[in-house]
Amino acid sequence: MDNILKKIKHLRATFLQYTQERSIPGAWTDELKDDFEIIEQLEYDYNIQKRILPGDMKLCNKLYRRYSV
Repeated sequence: MDNILKKIKHLRATFLQYTQERSIPGAWTDELKDDFEIIEQLEYDYNIQKRILPGDMKLCNKLYRRYSV
């Protein structure tokens, strides 16, 4: 597994940990749902294209800073 994919998977794990600790199970806000869809789309796009745009990487970093516990 390459470095970028590891970062995206780590972002997913960090996000899920955040939601597990700080939100009501099964009651995600619209913001949480949207952010999770972004993470899934980034991972899906990377698996197909094997590259990620610089703006997408900045978005990953922004989301990571928001959800790191």
